[in-house]
Amino acid sequence: MDDELAVKIEVPAELKLLRPLNLFVRGLMEQAPALAASEKLLDDMELVFNEAFMNVHDHAYRFGAKGRLSVEIILRQDRLEFRFEDEGESFDPNLIPPPDPDETGERGRGVWLMRQFMDQFIYRSDTNGKNLLRLIKNLPVPGR
Repeated sequence: MDDELAVKIEVPAELKLLRPLNLFVRGLMEQAPALAASEKLLDDMELVFNEAFMNVHDHAYRFGAKGRLSVEIILRQDRLEFRFEDEGESFDPNLIPPPDPDETGERGRGVWLMRQFMDQFIYRSDTNGKNLLRLIKNLPVPGR
């Protein structure tokens, strides 16, 4: 893979769309040699994508109808970036505590997982009501 590959999809933040999006995104990620060569890295990135989508579904649009979600996947040989943009409720990720290691539940680990697996976690909310989450992973380049 020599060039940048970028795909932007706009969908309602509906849970029924997560599985088809996940299959598409996984297939797209497999185009990067570093991701195709590491099943664990590919699984980690898939988990991050799922967590980000679920956070928008569960939290940004927790009241009323599910709004729009724009998902952009930017793939380069040396980097993967997910961009999630919504117009739902904003939050301060710095106020989310790390999960309790004694707690066995699956809830409340999304932001922590994203920060653990990604090299950059960038969240901002603007005055026009748009929230943007950028998740960036630097990928090892074979032969470098």
